[in-house]
Amino acid sequence: MSSPTVNAILTRLSYELHALADAADEFHHLAFADDGTSNLANADYVKATQGIDLMQQILANLSDYTGCLAMAAPEEMVLDDAQALSLISLSDLRDRLKDVPAEEERQDSGDADIFF
Repeated sequence: MSSPTVNAILTRLSYELHALADAADEFHHLAFADDGTSNLANADYVKATQGIDLMQQILANLSDYTGCLAMAAPEEMVLDDAQALSLISLSDLRDRLKDVPAEEERQDSGDADIFF
């Protein structure tokens, strides 16, 4: 297996961070009730919703940062990322970072699909 370029690794990381920022942005609707009013009188609630907003902003900024690093990295610079990938416990994420095409039918990887 060939080692990926630093450019490719950083590009994939940027994409993952951008996807997480978009997912975090989807939580903003939780800040308001169905009638559009907010629960701003509850300090813990306000702190939690501000935390969601901060998380979204940090993820978006890290995505932009790694995207710029990817563009600046020499295209011929390669890196053996096997050890780093071995630390990723989510098989779908690991496959995306390895740039493995998605399978038609997901094999049982032991990852949790349902949370209660």
